[in-house]
Amino acid sequence: MAVIIIVLNVLGSFIYGKIDLTEDQRFTLNPATAELLAKLPNDTASVSIEILLDGEFPSDFRHLQNNLKDLMGLFKERSAGMLNYRFVNPLDGTEEEVKALQQQLAKQKIMPLQIKDARQGRMILVFPFAIVRSGYNFEVINMIELGDGYYQPSDISASINSLEYKFAAAIKKLQLKSKPVVAFINNHGELPLRHIYGFEKALSENYGTKHVDLSRLNQIDSSVSLLVVAKPKRKFSYDDQFKLDQYVMNGGRILWMIDALDMEDDSLGKANGIHVPMPRELDLQKLLFNYGVRVNNNLIASYDAAAFGGLRSGPNQKSNPKWFYYPLVKPFATPQERLETGKSVIDHPIVKNLDFVLTKYPSSIDTVGTKTNVKKTPLLRSSKYSKLQYPPTRIGFGVIDPAIGPEAFTKGSQNVAVLLEGEFESHFKNRLPPRAEEIWKKAGNYPIRMSSRPSKMIVISDGDIAYNNYHASSQRHYPLGAGFLPDFGPKLFANQEFLLACVEYLTDDSGLVNLRNREIRLRPLDQKRAFDQESLWQFINLGLPLIILGLFGLLYYYLRRRRYTK
Repeated sequence: MAVIIIVLNVLGSFIYGKIDLTEDQRFTLNPATAELLAKLPNDTASVSIEILLDGEFPSDFRHLQNNLKDLMGLFKERSAGMLNYRFVNPLDGTEEEVKALQQQLAKQKIMPLQIKDARQGRMILVFPFAIVRSGYNFEVINMIELGDGYYQPSDISASINSLEYKFAAAIKKLQLKSKPVVAFINNHGELPLRHIYGFEKALSENYGTKHVDLSRLNQIDSSVSLLVVAKPKRKFSYDDQFKLDQYVMNGGRILWMIDALDMEDDSLGKANGIHVPMPRELDLQKLLFNYGVRVNNNLIASYDAAAFGGLRSGPNQKSNPKWFYYPLVKPFATPQERLETGKSVIDHPIVKNLDFVLTKYPSSIDTVGTKTNVKKTPLLRSSKYSKLQYPPTRIGFGVIDPAIGPEAFTKGSQNVAVLLEGEFESHFKNRLPPRAEEIWKKAGNYPIRMSSRPSKMIVISDGDIAYNNYHASSQRHYPLGAGFLPDFGPKLFANQEFLLACVEYLTDDSGLVNLRNREIRLRPLDQKRAFDQESLWQFINLGLPLIILGLFGLLYYYLRRRRYTK
């Protein structure tokens, strides 16, 4: 037996392994993360991580701290020594040193969070940030996901769920040689620069952006990672459709933001405040139908809607009444989906923990059958209190009663954004446009493809989802997603977060974006009970084992003495 134990110990010193038996696999890295770490270059630009969470904290932050230590251990182990980390307390040192460090951190937009320490009965400062460095470059990670702008202990759970994704995404960004390119089409009356400024500025941190005129291109460059079609107003020629189609056939990705009807806020200022919207003649319906969706020529009116800022519902009434054509959309699940998944929201990394998104005059989207295998995933829907209006319909402030209740909205949730993934069939299969071969010869005689490489696209039935207001006299750009809540006031909706998540998903081939869906379940103690019964549980965990050990010793001594006395 002794020989077997010695042999096993010797073998164990050469063979290392572990088994993760946790339900949520919290001690196992996602394969995409593991591959990223394993491929870190073996040079002087190794990755170093500085985590500003050293010290003693309340129990909720200890959960975060412990999860960080576990995660960093996994990262270091998988990186084969090319990643190092350390925990730092920014409040350690003399008063002058602490002040100087905080000023330096503030320049990097690292500001402390003030939380209450129930044990000490006072407010304390914490820095829930990490700095990831590689060579001369660095990325700052904010590890706390604040639900409503103010810290709650429940925010820790969402923060822990996103840790692996945030660190892996930062490391990936630091390893990129160049930024992916996002190109905006601009020759069909799309949103002008001043009204898409917020979206493009948000993209510029992680992507290169440019604007392209399809009519001047023979083909869309393969270096373009994503093409954005933002609220076109003019018809797409057959040639332009062909270029878009061949871009998709060669694996290109497109983010479509399309208005089916010509309904604008400005239209309400004409003809006594009433407008009859008609379909926009974009000539994209058949193209999108071929890929798997139909953007319907209608308007969604929803009881759960934002307000038209600056209006009043009537004399002596509150300002900012609800405007039913501004649906507030979320990843609402249908009743059937709730039965199948047990969840009230769509489970997809793009819309994970997403707040309400503001839309203006969206249309409903239907998914349709395709000849090839295309996966169709709804991402955003209006609430279950919705209805549809078809042209010719009159839209105006005096046409619909702002006091009507939800019982008037009976058509259920309507799709506003749909993700399409798979291998698409060319819209031009067996019917090439007359100038196709001429265009392709100018482009370098690339083969014309009738079926696509694996690709994906997102279709959104609202061109204004990426729109930001612009004040001409002050040259001020308003934030993307700025709107009004009924009877309350200004609100910043999650339009930017949603669009950035769409872009990230469409341009990501590594699988890292799927980490946004990771869920690690915390099983926190009852804080009040733990505090009230602290002495009892300390006794049970520390004192009771010693008492049991002492009693066992006395019993052993008694039995041994009794045996030998006889």
